[in-house]
Amino acid sequence: MMGDLRSLWRLILRPFSRVSGRTLRPTASGRLVLVMALAVGFAAMNTGNNLLFFGWGLVLSSIVISGILSESTLRAAHVTPLSAAELRAGAACRLPIQVHNPSRFPAFGVAVSVVFADGTDAVGTDNAGGEDERSGTSFELRLSPGSTRVGALPWTPRRRGAHHIDSVRVATAAPFGFFAKERIFGAHTIPATLRTLTVWPERVDTRLLGRSLWARLGEAPSSQVGSGDEFFSLRPFRDGDDPRRVAWRRTAKTGRMVVREHEATQSREIVVVLRAAKSADADRVEDGIATVGSLVEDLVADGHAVGVAAGGERIAPARGARQRVTVLGALSRLNVADVSAEGVVGGSAAVVVVAIGNVDLSDADIVIDAVPRAARATLRRA
Repeated sequence: MMGDLRSLWRLILRPFSRVSGRTLRPTASGRLVLVMALAVGFAAMNTGNNLLFFGWGLVLSSIVISGILSESTLRAAHVTPLSAAELRAGAACRLPIQVHNPSRFPAFGVAVSVVFADGTDAVGTDNAGGEDERSGTSFELRLSPGSTRVGALPWTPRRRGAHHIDSVRVATAAPFGFFAKERIFGAHTIPATLRTLTVWPERVDTRLLGRSLWARLGEAPSSQVGSGDEFFSLRPFRDGDDPRRVAWRRTAKTGRMVVREHEATQSREIVVVLRAAKSADADRVEDGIATVGSLVEDLVADGHAVGVAAGGERIAPARGARQRVTVLGALSRLNVADVSAEGVVGGSAAVVVVAIGNVDLSDADIVIDAVPRAARATLRRA
């Protein structure tokens, strides 16, 4: 019975919501007030008692005053999303928002939330049934005239990829709590650069795996002077040089004192390749993408030059924080259907293949099983 009444209420208010950009939902107290208004109204008409008419008028006027004051609050609150920091699938984060009151009247009990449109075309997987995803709320008890507040919306993205903001919603139940009224700001009211949020792949723990890779792949000459064991060049002796490094034979032959320099070593360049069989399950492919992203993060953090080959994405090995951002951004855009394409890797870099199913491993130096998001990886020789 209660469900039928709610459906009837939504049907009645739907045209109003489309035209005004507002939604209206009675709270538990509001439903009680509406029942009282109907009961007192029927009693007043049947008995002709002036006191009942007076009480009925008070109930109706409280509903009207509630609507006027709540509308004043909604008109006073203007919301703008702000640029978000790094967002990871499955990880709790906070979306910054700015709430401004340009009017001459204060706003009370302002709650702000963001609704994301379904973005199944972004990465090829849907988001738990294809329904719109909604953030948590940021609440401001009182927003003074002319003031601006910066808040944060709690949100846990369910998937990687692009999340498109469908609307920003401002709600209030002020002043009496009879109705929860909501004002909808469409995507066209949001700056174009802020309408889409990019969520990186889920983080899995691959720190031990990265160290094992470095130990197995070893080091390579860096073609520059350093503290390695291999001879690199000779140079004139300078004050402060270690006498043990003097090349005495060359010094005796030329009459000039020279010292030996050694070649520095560095870790080999690494290309992490994601390969999946065409019959691979989409969830397993997502595990592989998460494994590649986390492994690259850990290797870059340890100072290694790392690249990626996955589907249509080819990123050359490099070091530094910028490489981490480049790789994770590319993996966030990767379509699951493209991962089955075989990536051809050339050059002298070590090839680490994250394998899903029966795939070609002929060029792999090391093969890694994709890490289920709550498990550890296993490492084996190709």
